[in-house]
Amino acid sequence: MKNLKNIISLISIVTLSCGEMETVIDLEIPVHDPVLVLNGRLDTDTNIQVLISSSVGAFDNTTPSMVNDANVILFENNIEIETLTLDTENTYEMYVNNGNWNNVTYIDMNYYVSNYIPKQDMTYKIEVKHPSFNDIDASTYIPDNILIYNFVIDSTSNDDKLNFEFSFDDDANIENYYSLSLKVSCSKVFEDEYGYIDEWYWDGRVEMNSNDPSFPSNNFDVLDGGYRFQGERAVFNDALFNGQEKRISVDVFTDEYQYAQCDTIKFIFSTFSDDSYKYYNSLSEQREKGGLDIFGGEVVPVFTNVNNGLGVFLSKNAQEVYIKP
Repeated sequence: MKNLKNIISLISIVTLSCGEMETVIDLEIPVHDPVLVLNGRLDTDTNIQVLISSSVGAFDNTTPSMVNDANVILFENNIEIETLTLDTENTYEMYVNNGNWNNVTYIDMNYYVSNYIPKQDMTYKIEVKHPSFNDIDASTYIPDNILIYNFVIDSTSNDDKLNFEFSFDDDANIENYYSLSLKVSCSKVFEDEYGYIDEWYWDGRVEMNSNDPSFPSNNFDVLDGGYRFQGERAVFNDALFNGQEKRISVDVFTDEYQYAQCDTIKFIFSTFSDDSYKYYNSLSEQREKGGLDIFGGEVVPVFTNVNNGLGVFLSKNAQEVYIKP
């Protein structure tokens, strides 16, 4: 008992001593030199539009601002196409959270636009020049279309879920990156618990469930018979099937709607560039660790492909495969 008391006393002394210790470290934060920020995503079914802004230091209290008087030039396969113009007729508001929820701040945004529609199997570059900043540029490549075949829909073998399967051939000559989502437009008329007739609508993405080993594993119930992936959008690469035929299988639970109650069902199957894949992966990893404070773990930087600046310039080739109608 005497030894136990001595140990408790020693622990108390150590705890008291640690509690009285305080170390103050002065951090010398360098002055932030603002740079141009380019953000844009090219798609084969819409015109080109990008945002240009200026950067703000990590410890600055100033609000980011748009740069609306830059010279923004578009290149296709290193051939100059045109100079983008500022769209002053359409202004968008972006909410800025500065840590004070009682002080709402918005930034007016105007895109630099072109009527040019980007093409598959092409490389595009944006150059931005402004007298107050260093010149910046960024490039991205739009992949070819992917042929989807052997579509199979199982809407009868299980009352609780629908199964969709399809195949495609992966190109062995390049490293490929894909995303998959499912959008539906459904409605149903039913009698509620009080005997009234009600009508229910749904339009948008739905959750997919899959045990495909190429999909990211984000479900901890897999050991209990669950799916290794659950989500509205799966982003994956061809590391496990490079140059081979790939068969995809996803399940959709039908607790909210049945197959017959949907007017439109379509898969959005996209291929995108290496820089797009790196950006989405780094952004997802940063968001997963975003709850940690500054000393809670390793900082996860978000990928950028902008030279001499910040932001990201991405591209994708999205194909819509209609199952219904």
